[in-house]
Amino acid sequence: MEKKNYYKIIGKNVAYYRKKKNLIQEGLALKANISRAHISHIEAENVTKAPSLDILFRISEILDIEPYQLLMEKPNNTEQ
Repeated sequence: MEKKNYYKIIGKNVAYYRKKKNLIQEGLALKANISRAHISHIEAENVTKAPSLDILFRISEILDIEPYQLLMEKPNNTEQ
């Protein structure tokens, strides 16, 4: 699988788990100490640059999930 596909999976998973926690992008960004634009970039379908591991670890902690869950592709990205 190409890198860009992993970035897309990460973005979809961040958006999915963020919404599941009833957080808007700005709320997640504030808790993760990054900009809302950065969250938006991570969740964007055409993302070409990966977020750092530190940021992924912070996001997963805020969302109460294990970091590996951000990397797992799910059918239609709904059964998580």
